[in-house]
Amino acid sequence: MRQRIARALAVVVVVASASAFTATPAAAHDLDTDRFQVTLRGDGEHYEDQGRKGPSLGDYFVFREKVFHRGNRVGRDNGRCDVTRAGPGRFALHCTATVLLRGRGQIALQGLVAFRRGERGGSPSLAITGGTGDYSHASGTATLVERRGMPARLRIDMR
Repeated sequence: MRQRIARALAVVVVVASASAFTATPAAAHDLDTDRFQVTLRGDGEHYEDQGRKGPSLGDYFVFREKVFHRGNRVGRDNGRCDVTRAGPGRFALHCTATVLLRGRGQIALQGLVAFRRGERGGSPSLAITGGTGDYSHASGTATLVERRGMPARLRIDMR
């Protein structure tokens, strides 16, 4: 179960740290729209097991990822998820994260992600709660899109 939590959390959310270079013009063009998709590649993670051994209330997970669009690196993300429910065959996480898209700004995400044993994961969504720069008035949803054998992707739908 711990490995499933780690995998789920590693791809669930995004925050990015600023960096010196900008996206290529081809990659950056689609980021001007209110709907786009980025690919996530894990860059670091840590699971902190609090209290009793195994997933339990108060455990948390932090992560960071590299963010790509059309094969070009366009930013970074990072976030934290806290275990808010853990029981036989199910657990829930409250996650906050930020996606930084170089030269564009940041998109803040927050929400609950729930899992049940035997379910095929689905596509968890988080609320877009704001942003900076080009995304200063952002709202909408960010949906994790996972397909077996493919890198995780995050679909951004802003209003």
